[in-house]
Amino acid sequence: MTRKIFIVLLALLPFSAFAQHVTLDECISAAKQNWPAFKKQLTIAEQRKLIDETLNKNHLPKLNLSGQATYQSEVVTFPTVPSMPDFFPDFPNDNYNVELSVNQIIWDGGVIKSEKEIQHAANDIDIQKLNVETYGLEGKINQLYTGYLYLNKSEQVLLLSIDELTKNIKTLQSAYENGTILKSDLDNIKAEKLKIDKEIIRVQAMKQNTLHSINLISGLNLTEQYIFEEPQVQQEENGIRPELSLINAQLNYTASTVNKFKTNRMPKFFAFGKAGYGRPGYDFMNTDLHTYAIVGARFTWDIFDWNLFKKQKQQIVLQQQLIQDNKATLQKQISIEENQHLSEITQYEKQIEIDKDIIRLKESVYRSAKSKLNNGTITSTEFLKNFNEWKRAKLTSELDRLKLITAQLNYNHAKGINK
Repeated sequence: MTRKIFIVLLALLPFSAFAQHVTLDECISAAKQNWPAFKKQLTIAEQRKLIDETLNKNHLPKLNLSGQATYQSEVVTFPTVPSMPDFFPDFPNDNYNVELSVNQIIWDGGVIKSEKEIQHAANDIDIQKLNVETYGLEGKINQLYTGYLYLNKSEQVLLLSIDELTKNIKTLQSAYENGTILKSDLDNIKAEKLKIDKEIIRVQAMKQNTLHSINLISGLNLTEQYIFEEPQVQQEENGIRPELSLINAQLNYTASTVNKFKTNRMPKFFAFGKAGYGRPGYDFMNTDLHTYAIVGARFTWDIFDWNLFKKQKQQIVLQQQLIQDNKATLQKQISIEENQHLSEITQYEKQIEIDKDIIRLKESVYRSAKSKLNNGTITSTEFLKNFNEWKRAKLTSELDRLKLITAQLNYNHAKGINK
């Protein structure tokens, strides 16, 4: 008995309690991870890690082991001193050496640091290029998602209209049988219902196509049983377009290049050492196999580069000017977009308030026309005119409401607000 009661209670619960919900943010997040660029992003992040690991190794001492064996066709010889016949040794024609060299950077003038900065800057450019790509993807999802919401609302309004006409047809059928209205009036209402059936088929096909596009981009497996939640959009001011971030990354790269040119001219200090075994060593008079070593320090400094750095810097300055010009142009375009979307937001907010009054008035006119048709005082053509205007008012209201959401999303998107 308890089980039967439980089953009945489940049947009475609304279907939406079991339906799965999906949000715009979930679709955008899934689309970014499903897009091929997401894998590139992981690769670029790994590249940045490798850049640091590779360049940091330049601070470690460098070891080099070398060896050689040689045979000379002639060697240095000294004249024999009669009183000291063994004063000068006989130098062998064969020589052998095994040497271990150590080189350690003491100060490189900032070369390694500047190299790291320039490679990081190049890495940032790659990241921002991907962000620009996914930015366009986000806009596409916004468009598809709000489009699906509108189609879904349109279908609901059309289904309500079908339901309303079905009730009218039942009422008019009785009126026709009682001779109150003509058969042509009843047929006219039935024909209008069939027109709406056709419209529903068209809307449902568009819904399926839109849903397919969302699934294709996001990698999700959404169906019409999913409930698409309407976005709650808050207009935000803080954000930066990825195109601007890309330009800033390009400027940062050029600045890093200038620093790299500058460090190339700085003095550089190194410590070195060498230990070996063989002959000859540093004492060329010693012809025995023996150990030998040397330690020291050295520095290098390009004191004059024939104005090469100056010329390189001038080239970078020209590049930076071109990039700044592109940035100024883009900022103007973004400002135009933002103002356009703000204007649309204001427009739709005003239209929505008017839509409420229009629906109320059109519904009143429709109810009156419905009563008159039942009484046979107006024709079905006049009734359908009022019915369609009421239906159109509801559709327009839904369209304006979703256009407002779209304009708000577009405004945030134009500002570069990240989801």
